[in-house]
Amino acid sequence: MHLKKYITLFWLSWQRQLEMRSEFMFERARSLAIMLSVYYLWSALLENQTSVLGYSRQDLLTYVLLMTLLRAWVLGCVTDRIPMEIAKGRLSELLLRPISHVGYWISQDLASKSLNIGFAVVEVSVFAWLVKAPLTMPTEVATWLWFGLATMFGMIMYFQLSYMLGVMGFWTAQSWGPRFCFEILLEFCAGAYFPIDVLPPAAQRALMALPFPYLIFAPSSIYLGRIHGGAIASCLLHQGVWIVVLSFGVSQIWKRGLRFYSAEGG
Repeated sequence: MHLKKYITLFWLSWQRQLEMRSEFMFERARSLAIMLSVYYLWSALLENQTSVLGYSRQDLLTYVLLMTLLRAWVLGCVTDRIPMEIAKGRLSELLLRPISHVGYWISQDLASKSLNIGFAVVEVSVFAWLVKAPLTMPTEVATWLWFGLATMFGMIMYFQLSYMLGVMGFWTAQSWGPRFCFEILLEFCAGAYFPIDVLPPAAQRALMALPFPYLIFAPSSIYLGRIHGGAIASCLLHQGVWIVVLSFGVSQIWKRGLRFYSAEGG
């Protein structure tokens, strides 16, 4: 019965996403613009070279197209609406319903992701066909499985990070600016513009101590076969640890925010 409620929420959210055409199209246009700019930038840099910074032309251009898909699947999130929900008092109505607040936003998030990933696959496929992009495809089934698992873990991690940022709306309704800056920094550190391992070793070590590279760079490295065996296990372990840490953070911020909300609202 509990699962049925969230499935119903998913379908209602999916239909609502289709109704919000302008917002959806702006998001797809933004993603497409990033893909085109980054792809042609690296394509120009590799025009007279077969490799650069340890990446072959084929692997690097595959990374760019894969990055677009992962942006839609991992970095697409709707929790930026939470501060507005809190500011307008809609949270009170939601709290009276027999559903979890986190579960409600997970349903919303999955509905948004299902649409974004579908359109992203079409966009990338058509673009790759038009420009005859050289693509790297894993030949081992295990690589696909590890890539899928790492992507799923990355999706969970980003939802947790985004949800915590959304819940900051308990303390301030003016969260759009800080969130925008955070997302730009996150995308840079996640490898959404270039692979992390093209940076100097010291910078790589510093970034890999954060959760961000495990959102896009790590799954992409697994897909391209740049890490194997124990390195894949280490990557998945790091993601698992961060999921546990972020789960604790989500719980604590939600509880404190709810107490603050109750005090403010009487």
